[in-house]
Amino acid sequence: FKGGARGCLYVSQVTAGKKNCLRYEISGSKCALAWNSEAPNEMWIGRRQKGNESLIRDPSLLSETARHFTTFPGGHNEGFPDAFKGCFRAFYEAIDKGDFAAPPLYPTFADGHREILLCEAILKSHREERWVPVG
Repeated sequence: FKGGARGCLYVSQVTAGKKNCLRYEISGSKCALAWNSEAPNEMWIGRRQKGNESLIRDPSLLSETARHFTTFPGGHNEGFPDAFKGCFRAFYEAIDKGDFAAPPLYPTFADGHREILLCEAILKSHREERWVPVG
């Protein structure tokens, strides 16, 4: 990452008991965050200098951009299909307005191209058992 920060990505679709669980963890020197798709309304926040906490999803805490993708009030899970619903809604709203000058709130062909480059690099890295550059 920029500034020399290091990161790790672990991906598995065969971990016993995890079904289709997506889990993200970000750990820093003073704070850590964890989110799990099987409990999508909750984010765990760990701190060194004070107690850990769980942040429960509340649409009033979201930015205007993030709120655009929230369709249910607090206390109701936004599910996996809702992510796609939000992207398609944003795409069709842009078509309806005819406004493509603003940065899109949905994946573009360029995003898809970067994803293909990433997947190809992952496959090459696996086959050659070494790190490979993306792109």
